[in-house]
Amino acid sequence: MSFDLNDDQLAFQETARRFAREKLASGYQRREVEGRIDRALVREMGVLGLIAPELPEELGGLGTPSLTSGLIAEAIGYADVNVAYIQILGSLNGKIIAGHARPELARQWLPRLVSGEAIVAIGLTEPRGGSDAANLALSARRKGDSYILKGEKSSISMADQADAVVLFARTGTPESGARGVSAFLVPMDTPGVTTLRYNDLGSKAIGRSSIFFDDVVIPAENRLADEGAGFVQVMQGFDFSRALIGLQVLGSAQASLDESWAYVQERKAFGAPLSKNQGVIFPLAEAETLVSATRQLCYH
Repeated sequence: MSFDLNDDQLAFQETARRFAREKLASGYQRREVEGRIDRALVREMGVLGLIAPELPEELGGLGTPSLTSGLIAEAIGYADVNVAYIQILGSLNGKIIAGHARPELARQWLPRLVSGEAIVAIGLTEPRGGSDAANLALSARRKGDSYILKGEKSSISMADQADAVVLFARTGTPESGARGVSAFLVPMDTPGVTTLRYNDLGSKAIGRSSIFFDDVVIPAENRLADEGAGFVQVMQGFDFSRALIGLQVLGSAQASLDESWAYVQERKAFGAPLSKNQGVIFPLAEAETLVSATRQLCYH
């Protein structure tokens, strides 16, 4: 299958590659040590149109095809797999908010998300059931014109750096399964919301945290779509984000391969470059084949 990119997509790809090369690559290790992504970098991504460009123009996006977002995630992932997650969160949550939030709520948040002025995390995983969206314990109890949130989300990336979270909670009974799950947009500065970051291995720049909701009151207008429709929103959003994540990590895989090819041509042993040894280059050629095949699948 052939993917002939149009001029706009080639321009986005080149912009993302240049940004990654000039602004991200040299600071990758420093961001990992600091455990944060500089908000100035996020805003610069927004200025360049590198966050959720597929969103409609009236909501701050550029109305590009979805493939463009994948090209951006891949190009940025080549230099810093963590920063590429900003684009993935933007596209995933942007589509959920654009498709299911009240127009006033969407207009309040989406232009800020696309411009890099706001980061929105996704709150699904819980201690008990992992990412099983039909098995949530965090509750959202309706009280008049509000909902009261109580419970914990775990292993949430960017939680302590985000301005809001797309939160999935149980509005029905435990027996209602997937039909009892609803989604909400919750600002992280709402009283009763606290976070606790994990001290774990890898990807420290985006971090993972628990988010605790201690009788957090939010307006009913912050619910996304109808009550009980959250499970469908999760599944539809993940269909898109899985391809984006695939391209995010393929960018890093390609960077590793490129560095390996350069090394085996420069490094000499027993009077010849390592690239003269079939036992060295055959595994690299096989890896190139797998990366190329997976890239085509993600584009598709």
